[in-house]
Amino acid sequence: MPHVDAHLFNGKGIKKNLKLVLDQGDGLIESIKQGMKEHHLDKVQVGFVDGKIQEAVINYFEGGNFKASVIKNKTILTASGSFTLSYDELFGQMKIVTADKPPVHGTLVRGKAEDGFTINLTFVEIKEEDE
Repeated sequence: MPHVDAHLFNGKGIKKNLKLVLDQGDGLIESIKQGMKEHHLDKVQVGFVDGKIQEAVINYFEGGNFKASVIKNKTILTASGSFTLSYDELFGQMKIVTADKPPVHGTLVRGKAEDGFTINLTFVEIKEEDE
């Protein structure tokens, strides 16, 4: 059996939030990446969003067909997803649902925010027991 370096974890994780408030025309994905870099975060979950998007491209399936659509000036009802920042590259996805009737939903490919659009990211900060 190969040797594996290991140690017992005696710390605790504290759930924290990072709130991003975007300006008019800021890129959604680019803003998440920049926020993660500035705060030295390697993994985050999309907690919630609030506000309108100026324009976005989303991918989705409809009747077994893969489609892409451009949506403009839409209020986002809910969002979910996770992102990992590794070697200065962002990996992950964010799914969004608009507040329209019927709602439009799909995976965000790219998008720009209206002024004041808010993205709340959650992450876990690890604290060792002796701290």
